[in-house]
Amino acid sequence: MAVNDSVADGYNSAPPQEKKKINSAINMVLEKFLKKGQDAALLNAIDDLSVESTQSGLTIEKLGELMEWDAETMKNLFGDDYPKTNG
Repeated sequence: MAVNDSVADGYNSAPPQEKKKINSAINMVLEKFLKKGQDAALLNAIDDLSVESTQSGLTIEKLGELMEWDAETMKNLFGDDYPKTNG
């Protein structure tokens, strides 16, 4: 699996506790869809989740708070999408 450099850097620099949270979230999503061989369903679910979370007011900042990420991690994960005033 390939991810962009900023995601890889953010993950690699994350403390073990954050990596555990990330791994758990990814595993739950992938397990649900890939065991059934529904690759298209996985992509659709990710798109739906993105739209629903945005409509529900989940911002990058709120996601960071929920995941307990610090400003450096947020910048590593989201780059220019993370507000410069917060990090």
